[in-house]
Amino acid sequence: MERRLKHYIASHMPDASDLSVDGLTRIYGGSSQETFRFRACWNERGKSIERRLILRRDAAAGLVVAERDLEYKVYRALAGHGIPIPAVYFLELDPQWLDRPFFIMDLCPGKPGNPFITADPYEGHGEAIGRQFWAIMGRLAAIDHRAVGLETLRNGKAGGGFWSLELDRWETILDEGEWVIEPIVRGSLRWLRRNPPPEPMKPAIVHGDYRSGNFLFTPEGEISAILDWEMCHIGDPMEDIAWAIDPFWPITRHLPLEEGLVRWEQASGSPVDRSALGWWRLFSAVKACAIWTTAEASVASGASYEMTVALSGIRAGHFHRKHLLALLREVGAIA
Repeated sequence: MERRLKHYIASHMPDASDLSVDGLTRIYGGSSQETFRFRACWNERGKSIERRLILRRDAAAGLVVAERDLEYKVYRALAGHGIPIPAVYFLELDPQWLDRPFFIMDLCPGKPGNPFITADPYEGHGEAIGRQFWAIMGRLAAIDHRAVGLETLRNGKAGGGFWSLELDRWETILDEGEWVIEPIVRGSLRWLRRNPPPEPMKPAIVHGDYRSGNFLFTPEGEISAILDWEMCHIGDPMEDIAWAIDPFWPITRHLPLEEGLVRWEQASGSPVDRSALGWWRLFSAVKACAIWTTAEASVASGASYEMTVALSGIRAGHFHRKHLLALLREVGAIA
């Protein structure tokens, strides 16, 4: 694969000479795309250049099936708009090079915190990370998707009804992956349709998976990159907030929720609609169940042998079904 990657880069950099690619290593953990780190060295106009880079390639089977150029397109559009993201270089949709579509981006400094294995995933910087986490999410919600050329994202031309569009999407995904009828999830879907949330003040760029584990932080306690944009779309910004505070990946462990919401409001310039947030919390648990159902189906069918995917279906699926029951009681749908 290193040899093929070198051939690809060389063919797209005609001014480079003495190109070498080494250290190609798979980074495990993600379950929607394959991620590899590598080093590229070359000479250009008499100057020696070395770059640490990331290769993101379509997975043979993953939890989320996104448009092939979506993440690359979002990174390009958001560059220079106050969101910490890696620079991107090449997008390749032709499978002749590396068997499946891929793109190449910078390797950003830092590492992800893992809330599942330690109570202090940010090494003493939890409060500072929490403040940045909410401010960055607010800045994202403030960006006009039309001004940065993201009308082509899902729902990009919709004027409203985002709740219905997203509910339809995830119910379809559930229909495709559900091997056994899920009464808790199906009951939640019915309640969500009967009790729609208020429309947002304005549409926003929704990351779709904005949570602990999907950003990098440095030893100094700075968030250096927001990653994993495969589920990015246009919608209600309350969707990102609800997903971020889901108890399976609790950012509120590091900063109280109310303080986080205030920081979001300051950065976004909009108020948090708390009446809508309750609806989106229940929606987020349904969405999570649809993802874990996809994981179960991909492992059961033999499409995936990834342990991360298998454990997602087992551990996370059980968690969110129980969480749905708690939320249904909270909204008065069940006694």
